[in-house]
Amino acid sequence: MARGRGVNSGVGFLSYLTCGLGERFFGEMANILVVDDDPAMRRAVRMLFERRGHDVGEAASATEALELINSDASPDAVVCDVLMPGMNGLELYRRIVEASPGLKDRVVFLTGANRDPAVHLPIEQLGVPLLGKLDDLELVVDAVRIALLHPPIH
Repeated sequence: MARGRGVNSGVGFLSYLTCGLGERFFGEMANILVVDDDPAMRRAVRMLFERRGHDVGEAASATEALELINSDASPDAVVCDVLMPGMNGLELYRRIVEASPGLKDRVVFLTGANRDPAVHLPIEQLGVPLLGKLDDLELVVDAVRIALLHPPIH
């Protein structure tokens, strides 16, 4: 029996939905900002997106991230750690939405504490994707692809 390319044909549903959607608009790649105080994690996520042709900026802190977001090179999407010294990811999210409302639905949280209710419950209430650092990092790429489907709010 021949297999088609539909959702039920053995192709994963998420892959089916996001196939080719790394492009922001008809082939233009997205500018992704990775915010994490752990340099090894920033590097791993950066390399993941760069291998797919995206431009990637890095910020080691929430303060540095806000400076980049408020610059002329504002990102199309943000991948952000939750537990960071100084300003945490939740506070950064609130400030991102205040400074750049178009990013409201284009933030993906990545944390090692995704099973901690004190971490995941507030993020779930915001309706923002939350992934674990120990999960397959390919999920981060898929989550950003889906986030980029949301039109920016002006």
